[in-house]
Amino acid sequence: MIKTDYYQNLLKRICKRNNISPRRVRFENIEDLVVIHVKNHLKEGVDLESFKILNFILQTVIPLGIKFNQQLYLYPGGNRLDRVVITFEKDDYVLLNKKLDEGDV
Repeated sequence: MIKTDYYQNLLKRICKRNNISPRRVRFENIEDLVVIHVKNHLKEGVDLESFKILNFILQTVIPLGIKFNQQLYLYPGGNRLDRVVITFEKDDYVLLNKKLDEGDV
């Protein structure tokens, strides 16, 4: 797999630099997927930090041409957002880390 997770380190540093707790972003490996969880903390609406984190992800991944999926999870029986999940195929995530490692940005 990945010896050093450059993207996880980058995203957590970006959060810290923008006064957002790096713990707001949770990475998980599930079989052939890498999943990034961003939890919403407001009971109504979406907290600004969640939007900023999603924007950081979009700004850092899209220019590199890496494929990913984004899915919203709502609480049952309501319109309240629970979390947003960004999913990468493991090969795409490895490619993202390789580009960051080699400076191919």
